Amino acid sequence: MFPIPDPIKRLVDGNLDAAVVVDSEWRILYYNHAYHILSGLRGRQLGQKIEAGVRPCAIFRFESCGDNCPGCDGSGMRSGQCEVEVQATRRSDGQEMTFILATMPLDSGIAVITYRDVTAEVGIQERLERLLDRERRQKELLEEKARESTEELRQAQVALVHRAKMSTLGLLVAGIAHELNKPINFVYSNAEYLGDHLENLLSLTRAIDTLELSEELRSELDAVKEDIDYDYVFEDSRKLIHSVRAGAERTASIAQDLRTFSGPSGGRLRVADIKASIETTLSLIAPLLKNRVEVRRHISPNLPKLVCNTGHINQVFMNILTNAAQAIEGNGFIDVTIDTINGGNDVRVSVVDSGQGIPADIIEKITDPFFTTKVVGEGTGLGLWITENIVRAHGGTMRCESEVGKGTLFTVILPVKSPETATNTLIEQPRAA
Repeated sequence: MFPIPDPIKRLVDGNLDAAVVVDSEWRILYYNHAYHILSGLRGRQLGQKIEAGVRPCAIFRFESCGDNCPGCDGSGMRSGQCEVEVQATRRSDGQEMTFILATMPLDSGIAVITYRDVTAEVGIQERLERLLDRERRQKELLEEKARESTEELRQAQVALVHRAKMSTLGLLVAGIAHELNKPINFVYSNAEYLGDHLENLLSLTRAIDTLELSEELRSELDAVKEDIDYDYVFEDSRKLIHSVRAGAERTASIAQDLRTFSGPSGGRLRVADIKASIETTLSLIAPLLKNRVEVRRHISPNLPKLVCNTGHINQVFMNILTNAAQAIEGNGFIDVTIDTINGGNDVRVSVVDSGQGIPADIIEKITDPFFTTKVVGEGTGLGLWITENIVRAHGGTMRCESEVGKGTLFTVILPVKSPETATNTLIEQPRAA
């Protein structure tokens, strides 16, 4: 064995880090007490291995170079002093460790290798990095929740504003309908009297026609009749009175529909006739239908009454039926089907239109707030969002199916007895239909 000079031994023994002296073939010639402790070997085990001519890689397996430690092929001594951080596994017990490995070649053909154990520091650094990474993820999660909360708050504010507008509009419409009733009743009542008076006048003219008059008077009377087109006036006057009565009745019916549709629910659940609600809605959107859209009704007999927020349910079908009418260009039809499912516990309303249909990439967005395919000024993008919120608040579901060129189907399922959440349309977060 190569003799180790005393100065080198003192240098190695005085080093606080674990240190060994190796020869040109990288066999361990000498080690200090710190290395003995670091090796994990007890008693004479380390000494016996060194006497057998082991290399450092027999004590520690370095991951950076497989079974060979850095420089064990002698490249460390050829390239001069080097210092690297390496991961190692102590072969005596398999413990994973991290070293700052320093190699210092000497002129006599030997080299000193020191091992600074930084396992604890690396562990602390790794834990710190994990903590920082967890903190970063938590921060991102909080930011995402903050964005979601902000969006939910914005949507809630929009819904509140919309509900306030609808409440004000409902009161306004109800007031207008109430005020319309007064002149309409006046017109209708006077039309009755006017009809009676007209019949009396017509009776008078018929009586005059039966009288024996002189040729001169008869001639003058016939001339007056011809001037005023008496025969036409006689027939048309009754038609006019009938038209006035029908118009007054129709106006009174519209005013009543407006009062029914906009009647304040007071945030309470009431018993409602779903068939009557839809008929009222169809009456109100008659100008959209005109004579071009045929409404076909398929209504099951003995439908149960719904316990619901009547004003909100009216708004649901107003939005759906209005969209259906607007989707039809030219002539077409709307099929309205009302029946019961789930043993009569739920009412199902299906509305099918013969419009152009909705593309697949749009149908998923139709209940998103502010999403609209209409031009600016014709839609706010809130109708179907509010509609879905109302349906969900009532414990129901809304589904939309459509195919381009074949029309659209909206299906609304409502429980006969709605939960208390139906008193409010504000839901935690709107979902797509």
